[in-house]
Amino acid sequence: MNRVCVTKNGKLIEMQGGGDDREDLMEMRLGTLKQNAINAGYAEDEIDVKWVTDEEWTEIQANIYHHPHATTEIKENLTSGEAELLGEKIKLLEKRIEQLGG
Repeated sequence: MNRVCVTKNGKLIEMQGGGDDREDLMEMRLGTLKQNAINAGYAEDEIDVKWVTDEEWTEIQANIYHHPHATTEIKENLTSGEAELLGEKIKLLEKRIEQLGG
């Protein structure tokens, strides 16, 4: 399983793979994602952290490729890991622009 942090409207902020091997640490690992988003400037009430199945993660990844700022060249040449990172960076940039009133 994977764990994700998304905005309330479903935009990906961060994903971390695995970590469901120890049930006693699963909640703490979600807390790491939450703290990372807060450190990046998101308010706690703007985000959701959760465990997702492989199918749910595939759907989230597909949405990265449909992002309005992802050009055809970017979509065709990125690995899924690079697309994930680009998606995260775009979201953080959009958040910062929004904070600045743009």
